[in-house]
Amino acid sequence: MNPKFLTGGLLIIGSLLIFAGFGESNDELITATDHVSNIAKDTQSHLYFTLLDMTAVIAMMTGWIFLGLSMHESGKSGSLLAKVAVTLTIICLPIVIVSSGLSLAVIYMIEDALKPENAAAMGALMVEAEWLYIISEGVSSPGVIFNVIGIAWILIGIAMILQKNLPLVSGKSFIGNHFILGILVIIVGASLFSMNTIGDFEIVWIIGFMGLVIISLLTGILTITNRNID
Repeated sequence: MNPKFLTGGLLIIGSLLIFAGFGESNDELITATDHVSNIAKDTQSHLYFTLLDMTAVIAMMTGWIFLGLSMHESGKSGSLLAKVAVTLTIICLPIVIVSSGLSLAVIYMIEDALKPENAAAMGALMVEAEWLYIISEGVSSPGVIFNVIGIAWILIGIAMILQKNLPLVSGKSFIGNHFILGILVIIVGASLFSMNTIGDFEIVWIIGFMGLVIISLLTGILTITNRNID
């Protein structure tokens, strides 16, 4: 498959799937018990959003990994930074998969707890489901994923500026200019890294999360529309 279509396609698909996953909002839920009780009301919905989120994040991360790999050339400015960024992003992939697996395990535990033959053990099984939920959230907490991805984006943003040319991304449009795109990636990366420490500032979360999705989408579009690569 053409590398620009594969890279751009993954970035676009991942971004669009994340937008599609905005339907699940649990802002009003506080404790693990609240979350597990909410999941028990509609396990199929939780299954759908868990798989959707996992697919979206894996697609987006893989797209950025391929983009970073395209910047690897011996002796080229920013090549080492891009390599470190790719490594950090790869580290996050198993975290996402493990967290999603634990999240799915919550469903199976709830389903077991609701079986008539397990009525006597229902309370204990629901407590186990709560623990699985807590572990799932802890594994993929903003302090883990967003900090690491934030560092990766800062590094790849610097690499974009240093290289003055992106093999897969067109530089003819304003947003496609290597310097402008690099600056935007650095800003979003810094916001992602700061999200866990400056959580009280909603603007940081907006710039970080929305920036992650929007920049990934735009980069995917620019990659596919790049006429310099066949």
